[in-house]
Amino acid sequence: MKLSRVYLAVALAIACMSTASIIIRFCSAPPLIIAMYRVFFTALIAVPLAGGNFAAGLRSISRSDLAYIAGAGFFLALHFSFWITSLDYTSVSSSVLFTNLQVVFVLLFSFLLLGEKVNAKAIGGILLALLGSSFIAGGDWQNGRLLGDMMALLSGLFVAVYILAGRKVRVRVDAMTYTALVSGVAGVVLLLAAIMGGQQFFNYPIQDWMFFLLLAVGPGIAGHGVIIWALKYVKAPVVAVSILGESVGASILAYFIFEESLLWFQLAGGLLILTGIYAAAANDQKG
Repeated sequence: MKLSRVYLAVALAIACMSTASIIIRFCSAPPLIIAMYRVFFTALIAVPLAGGNFAAGLRSISRSDLAYIAGAGFFLALHFSFWITSLDYTSVSSSVLFTNLQVVFVLLFSFLLLGEKVNAKAIGGILLALLGSSFIAGGDWQNGRLLGDMMALLSGLFVAVYILAGRKVRVRVDAMTYTALVSGVAGVVLLLAAIMGGQQFFNYPIQDWMFFLLLAVGPGIAGHGVIIWALKYVKAPVVAVSILGESVGASILAYFIFEESLLWFQLAGGLLILTGIYAAAANDQKG
């Protein structure tokens, strides 16, 4: 596989991932319903994409791996429910930036729980990202948007647990098979939550159903799915760049579509967060 083609695929994946928050803003359905249909449709699409690997993968999965997949799906459900809800309470740029602190959480958990090494430069990046987040949180608190920021931050925490839960399993399970199973589990969790919350499941305009499907095809399969595939050919810093690109792309789209201007504290904090995330991810396990 030529690296130029891989980088092109990653660039297109970044563009797809950047549209998620914009599509969600156009949906009239409640956050739980948006999250549920996104992951259900993602699972349905991933199964045929896995092809023969799906059936073979199911037969070879051990009980311990199934437990990890179930855990990963549970935390993926929490991630989507909190992140999508956060978009009702804060700006697109703040929401995406706080959610993307997942990189910091992954490194911290890897160090604290798994005993993995984190060098000085990575620690510096973590501290820089946390400083940037305090800038944005302080400014958004004065503007009444702190609740949305904290929900996005929690969504980043949940997706970090999702990543750690699935890290070992992904070595043994095909990317699309894993995506289908984890998304299916997340869909069941969100379905149960929606039932308990008394949510309406079908009475939505046709535009919302198009958006549900678009979230699965675009940010789900063509975005995150391609990034998972690309890890076979490129190194971790490319993933870090993709995370930065999602934040920047979503902010640009929100500016032109919703006229969401970035305030000074968002610009300053965002720059610190993006620099810190890249420094932490690029220097993880090095030196």
